[in-house]
Amino acid sequence: MATPPGGKVPWPQVFKCITIGDAGVGKSCLLLQFTDQRFRSELDPTIGCDFSSRIVDDIDGNPTKFHVWDTAGLELCRSFNKSYYRGAAIAILVYDITRRETFDHVAMWLEDAVDAAPENLTTVLVGNKCDLSDRRAVSYEEGERFAKKHGLFFMEASAKTAHNVEEAFVVAARAVCRKIEDGVLDPSAKFGLKFVGRDVSRGGRCCS
Repeated sequence: MATPPGGKVPWPQVFKCITIGDAGVGKSCLLLQFTDQRFRSELDPTIGCDFSSRIVDDIDGNPTKFHVWDTAGLELCRSFNKSYYRGAAIAILVYDITRRETFDHVAMWLEDAVDAAPENLTTVLVGNKCDLSDRRAVSYEEGERFAKKHGLFFMEASAKTAHNVEEAFVVAARAVCRKIEDGVLDPSAKFGLKFVGRDVSRGGRCCS
């Protein structure tokens, strides 16, 4: 099926995403805000992994479906979680700006993702709960410095107010598209990338 004039495609590209980080940092709340545009202050802890999806109509001109796997943040689930990392194109790595220990563990979660996920995984470091800045235990500069050191995108967000929630996923998806355009990622390989309605082996492009 040929790409229509202007380079836009009528079918969604599909990117697999994972959310990782300590228990209680708000990964499930961020995901609920992203997929359903709503907030719940009380959510049961994730056991194993939960799945949600959402289509964003315009990522660099094309509809994009996010398949998001919300992993458990409990230490005993770390080995189990790694099976969900494989094939992911995007990782949303979350800590709680009001809890120093969750930031201290970010390097551990990043190491797990690097070990288990495909090469060239696009990762966004998210300092959640920025609406509680009066209780801040981790400065913005610390998060920014860690992200810069490890080549990650960085932003602070709030699952409660929706600040920067959608932006975290959109920034990552645009980065994946650029990697495909630049030949860094092969859309026909197993990078968690799917292009519904076309044969990617024929050299179709994901973005205009």
